[in-house]
Amino acid sequence: MPLILPAGHPAVDTLRREGVTVFEGEPTAPFALGMRPLTVALVNLMPDKPTTEVQFGRLLGGAEQAVRLVLTLPDGYEPQTADPVHIERFYRPWSAIERRRVDGVIITGAPLEHLPYIGVRYWTGLSQILDWLAAARVPSVHVCWAAMAALWHDHGVPKQTLGQKRFGVFSHVPLDTRTPVLRGVPLPLDMPVSRWAEIRLSDLPTDGSVRPLALAPVAGLGLAEDPSRRALYLLNHPEYDADTLDREYERDRDRGIIVARPDPARTSIKSWDRAGRTLYRNWLAEIARLDPRDQPASALDLLIRAQAQGTGRASTEACH
Repeated sequence: MPLILPAGHPAVDTLRREGVTVFEGEPTAPFALGMRPLTVALVNLMPDKPTTEVQFGRLLGGAEQAVRLVLTLPDGYEPQTADPVHIERFYRPWSAIERRRVDGVIITGAPLEHLPYIGVRYWTGLSQILDWLAAARVPSVHVCWAAMAALWHDHGVPKQTLGQKRFGVFSHVPLDTRTPVLRGVPLPLDMPVSRWAEIRLSDLPTDGSVRPLALAPVAGLGLAEDPSRRALYLLNHPEYDADTLDREYERDRDRGIIVARPDPARTSIKSWDRAGRTLYRNWLAEIARLDPRDQPASALDLLIRAQAQGTGRASTEACH
């Protein structure tokens, strides 16, 4: 189904070349006679924002529901490396977006594992987003560092710093294939891992409020959920491109950081691609299943819209 991006966004052409159907701005078709699109807010904390926008656009554009992607940042966030023109044109602070239209939220990772959470400059703004998600019970996916931050904010779960960066493609074992997000996920469940910290099973709440869903023998916890908050904590990066780990490996090596080279047998074929697409397709399908806003527009809605468009044309013609 189509993906709707802000008008003029550079990801439009990239995704269209890959075969993704992309609309720009606020299209009235094909939704006037079909399903209303879901609105997903992407809180993009990654340094390379355009690449991350394409990666998540690719995953969301492969779903069975049309998706409108809204780009946003926590209040108080000041980009350090992103193009300010790009930010000014396509992003809005969280407090400025129309949250009543938001059906789901994705918060990306950020290279902040070595910092205490309260040391993050925009922690107050991020906490406001997490507080809103908890109160509104809007479905969310928290990725990598954001998953650790949300687990600490929501449940007091500490992150455990690693002595060496955990890096590469790791096969995970699904712990409960009956949960909707894992339905139909191919095995082995490969996911790229790139982080300096982890969440340990022994640190999860003893009351069962957080359920582990996928585990790797070496990489540890990869996916967990809090059903009451409708929150997914995704410790890894199924959104990554085939060459993302290779580029990170070269960057780390240039900085004197020793990490193992990613397995080319997995990166060359992007062995996690089907799993990533399935995870996000299932997540969106579950949102649509539980949210009446994806139902077909009623006859009254269509009549009102048609009358409004007709009135607009008549007014325009009267002015000429």
